[in-house]
Amino acid sequence: MQIRQAVKANARELAYLFSLAGEGLPEYLWSQRAKGNESPLDVGEQRARREEGGFSYRHAQICSHRGRLMGMIVDYRLPDPYPLADLTDSPSVVQPLRRLEARVPGSWYIRALATYETSRGKGVASLLMSQAEASAIAEGCDEMSLIVASENRVARVFQERRGFREVDALPVVPWPGCQTGEDWVLMTRRLGEG
Repeated sequence: MQIRQAVKANARELAYLFSLAGEGLPEYLWSQRAKGNESPLDVGEQRARREEGGFSYRHAQICSHRGRLMGMIVDYRLPDPYPLADLTDSPSVVQPLRRLEARVPGSWYIRALATYETSRGKGVASLLMSQAEASAIAEGCDEMSLIVASENRVARVFQERRGFREVDALPVVPWPGCQTGEDWVLMTRRLGEG
């Protein structure tokens, strides 16, 4: 398995995995932007092809084996200070996530981590998290952060084993088709620990 920087050609798969990691929220948001015959995944692919923005191929690393993409991570340093002045311009379903991100300005943020079902249990997520830690250290960050749905026990246990701890939580604002019912949980890890 190898880890490498994503390229624009990976945008479709990045969008699919990003939506999977986001508990379906990205797909809902993309459906709000779709025009004509565009599918939500088409919109996600366009967003992944952007040169800027939190969800851009430029912030994604992929893990592949024999030319087949197995998983991806989208990670970057959060701004410091973190701007919340324009919070009301964000959709209500996103506002709790932004409020939690604002609690950890300047941290290395794992925005999305996902693997294809057929690639689970093979160490892909661990390799991607190790790459993210190396990137955080290279950028001078002393803290990593991520947000996970409270009922996503598999992801929470995986991150706890890597030294992440819950520091805050806010209720999920439901969206049509939402299957995430309770809270968004902010987890952090000080680098050099766990």
